[in-house]
Amino acid sequence: MNVSLKNIADALHLSKATVSWVLSGQGEKKGFSKKTIKLVENYAKEVGYQPNLVARNLSVGYTKTLGIIIPSISDTFYAQMVQAAEIQARKKGYVLIVCSSECDNRNEEVIIQTFRAQRVDGLIIASVKNFKKEIEKLIDESFPFVLIDRYFPELDTNFVIVNNEDSSFNIVQKLQKQGARKIVCLTTDMKLLVMQKRIIGYKKALYAANIAFDSNLFLEIDRLNYHEDLSRKLDILFESNNVDAFFFATHYLAMAAMRYFVNKKLDYNRLFNFGCIHTMEGLDVLAPNMLISRMPVEEMSSCAVNIVTENIKGKNTFIKKKIILSNELK
Repeated sequence: MNVSLKNIADALHLSKATVSWVLSGQGEKKGFSKKTIKLVENYAKEVGYQPNLVARNLSVGYTKTLGIIIPSISDTFYAQMVQAAEIQARKKGYVLIVCSSECDNRNEEVIIQTFRAQRVDGLIIASVKNFKKEIEKLIDESFPFVLIDRYFPELDTNFVIVNNEDSSFNIVQKLQKQGARKIVCLTTDMKLLVMQKRIIGYKKALYAANIAFDSNLFLEIDRLNYHEDLSRKLDILFESNNVDAFFFATHYLAMAAMRYFVNKKLDYNRLFNFGCIHTMEGLDVLAPNMLISRMPVEEMSSCAVNIVTENIKGKNTFIKKKIILSNELK
């Protein structure tokens, strides 16, 4: 049987209001004696009283919860992001609730609406492609939120991203310094601004080295079927092209390529040089010399949590912060 405030009040011959103030930590502020406070606290502990946190938090206007929406829970990058955000949210006194949009506009719309119906205090969103409808609503209503990893440059709001263009440029330039001239670019989801920026960096590095862009070395892989599509396109590539390096615009394409090379029994670590945006478990074993532009996941998540909690404290004053972090090239 659940013990209520009224049960405690009746047992101790106190008013329900007195018990409520004491158990909400405001006994001294309300002028109750230490004896009364101790009596209530000890009895509540003895009978196993569990407060209705939702009701209590709603009564003071907050729930101490944050929602985070990511494109895919299975992607190791976003799993790392969630883990780091959860740690920082806990430090700030918040519980983090996680949902995956599975890269679907409608899913993201429903999740945002559901989170708001559940009265989360703020949102962290890695948004889907060009879907802005719900984001614009959040801006109009000054609801506390922050975009992470992905953003809309045309919207005046806060975000935490990395410099994707410079990160790609630096990788490709370093591959060139290793002697590479025929550098294959494997990318996906070109509707995403982050991918577009990475390709701009790739092309700028080619231009800076007086290397003409070769469309035969540019492979856009279907994200929904990337293992099979990558294998098919690499088969075609090797039929008529000599290559000496690969630039992977994202980590899971690098892992899929390693699988392809192993299945084809290629001595790939001797034949090619590699560079990749971010990494995942196993890549360091399969390609120990791969250049990695490591994304600062922990810093991104911490910044995002800090921004959204500042906005929660600011109430109706929307605090805008636009943070662009740098990757670490190793």
